Amino acid sequence: MRYSKRKNGNSRMIGILLIIFAVIVVFFVIAVIWVNKSSANWKSSTTGNSGSSNALFVANPENDDDESQDDDSTNWNYPRYADDALQLTDANIYSKYAVLLDVQTNEILAYRGADLRMDPASMTKLMTLLVAVENITDFNATYTLTYEMISPLIEQEAARAGFEDQETVTVTDLLYGMILPSGADATIAVVQYVAETEENFVNMMNKKAEELGMDDTHFTNSTGLYDKDHYSTATDIAVLMKVVMENNICRKILSTVEYQTTSTQQHPGGILLQSTAFSRMYGSEVSGIQIIGAKTGFHDQAGHCLASYAKAVNGREYVLITGHAPTSMDPIWDAFAIYGTITGTYAMPDDLDTRVTTKATDVYVIVTDENGALVTDENGEIATELASSSDTTETETVDKTEE
Repeated sequence: MRYSKRKNGNSRMIGILLIIFAVIVVFFVIAVIWVNKSSANWKSSTTGNSGSSNALFVANPENDDDESQDDDSTNWNYPRYADDALQLTDANIYSKYAVLLDVQTNEILAYRGADLRMDPASMTKLMTLLVAVENITDFNATYTLTYEMISPLIEQEAARAGFEDQETVTVTDLLYGMILPSGADATIAVVQYVAETEENFVNMMNKKAEELGMDDTHFTNSTGLYDKDHYSTATDIAVLMKVVMENNICRKILSTVEYQTTSTQQHPGGILLQSTAFSRMYGSEVSGIQIIGAKTGFHDQAGHCLASYAKAVNGREYVLITGHAPTSMDPIWDAFAIYGTITGTYAMPDDLDTRVTTKATDVYVIVTDENGALVTDENGEIATELASSSDTTETETVDKTEE
């Protein structure tokens, strides 16, 4: 009898334990479901705006079927198109690619081929400048250029600041030489000073591009020389220009019209470096807005490019990127016209696609002295002078439908 009672007691105890275990399991399952649901809601609330803002980013006005377009909706620091973004055509601007970015709102206000892959040419040096400045601790340090560095650039007909073999130059002078005249000699010297090899430096450039969300950009060199695997987009370069101008040192260099390098043995009076951008404009041509920073770019495959930064009289700031224009002045005219959409003070063309403009070619001759010897300038280059030119520009209106 005692055995029977003890057995029944044990059975009841086992049953109670089973019930407790079942309750614990149920509570555990409920807790897991609740945690997952809360986590999902938190992620949803922190990924950015919803509704119309999200739709605005995804519904990119550019060609949705372009293979280079990679819709990364999680990149909320990337510019979004304004509701009334102006789509530019070849009737409005010479440049094949363009992006006008409002720095404060991070919205694209005007565009053409904004997210299509393009060759950035020497706009590449914006990234080179940013990476260099962020990794230089002593701007008074010096670096000596060598013939091995300069010779390949001469063969490639790359733009140079004018530094010579065995010339010891300050890092600051190299930075100005890299940006103002777009000197490849100064660029390579900066790169080797910072990272020893261009390969190491390019890896730093691509890493920085990734950090900035430049998802359709890949660099293979620091100068912007042509390479089929060296590419970006107008929007990516706009993101870069915005960040570069937030750096005080970069902003100062890009805003400089001309700069005199310090004295060296090869150049006792220094070298006068002039901005390729501000040699073509004052920056104040569009009433109500001032272009305060700029970097040009060019090679045959990329055409003429311009990255510029402007400040309006009301304090708002803007980035404009244009690429693949036919002549060196075309990006300048495009910049004036596009910035004019902000102020309403500069007319936007609407007939560029119906005009063919031709200009007489300037003829230069080599300068010789009274003995017939070649004359060189302060940089050691053979001097030339304008022999003939024409001030006339012929503009012809053609019917494109007949072509």
